[in-house]
Amino acid sequence: MIFASLLSLSILFLKHNLFFGPRTTIFYILLFAIIFFRHSSWQGKINSLETLELCFSGVRDQHLARLTHLPALLELNLDSCLCGDWAVAYLADNNVVPNLTSLDLADTDLTDAGLAHLAKLQLKKLSLFYCNISNDGLRHLSTMTSLEVLNLDSRDVSDEGMVFLQKLPQLRSLDIFSGRITDIGCMYLSRIKSLENLELCGGGVSDRGCASLALLENLVTLNLSQNERITNRGAAALAALSKLKCLNLSNTKVNAGALGFLGSLIHLKSLAMYGCQGIDNYNSLDVLRNGLPSLKCLRLNNEVAEKTAAYEEEDNGMSDIDDSEEYSSDESE
Repeated sequence: MIFASLLSLSILFLKHNLFFGPRTTIFYILLFAIIFFRHSSWQGKINSLETLELCFSGVRDQHLARLTHLPALLELNLDSCLCGDWAVAYLADNNVVPNLTSLDLADTDLTDAGLAHLAKLQLKKLSLFYCNISNDGLRHLSTMTSLEVLNLDSRDVSDEGMVFLQKLPQLRSLDIFSGRITDIGCMYLSRIKSLENLELCGGGVSDRGCASLALLENLVTLNLSQNERITNRGAAALAALSKLKCLNLSNTKVNAGALGFLGSLIHLKSLAMYGCQGIDNYNSLDVLRNGLPSLKCLRLNNEVAEKTAAYEEEDNGMSDIDDSEEYSSDESE
């Protein structure tokens, strides 16, 4: 009876596009995902499904085998599901999701073998956060030329894999937060001229890497925190990024002397430098205020952060840089 009620409500939702416009049919299957997959009668009634959220639902490979054809599906989220290579191969090889553009496989059992099948999909957005992939597996991504957003946050990813990423001409956003990227990897990444957002916080980037990244003239957001070999010389190189709006140099060797270089970033709205030395007085803050007319969000450490709270609150909606992994640590310092 419960299943029948849920199914009736779901069909009504899809038929009349409740709460959403006719061009955005969204059907969330979270808590009752397993129940639905045990019944195949609904399969022919969801041809208009565009977004399918299955994250944290316990869905396995055998459950996804119940799907046969979802022609309108654009987004599929399998974050933290108990599925892997078989599921990806089934969906890609059997034309189950021919128009899929966004796929989230974060924290699943995907390996290099599964990546070989992804190339058959015309994806624009792909998340492989904490999957069991290596540099060698990234070669399969080199043919996915429509990719625009890619999350490769994994310690198993290093410079060798960047060779394949430089072949992605439309890549706009790249997150390798904990990847073991050094200056060599930065050299490869500097050839992806379409990049607008980049996160490299694995600790291997130095001033030389900053010089390479300075060639990415379209960068808007750059997170290089935790790279302790970056000094003021690296900050000076980054000053060439005239379109930069968000910059994170926290826990690097950059000090107050770098503020003079950053003054050329007239479009900078958000700056994080907690854990950096010498930026602990109002003179430093005055330099920033006078030199960075667009600055709305400033994150420093200890008491200076408290004294500038009102300054930060001028733009509470500022969210160009994700706080979830990095900024939370400044509260405990």
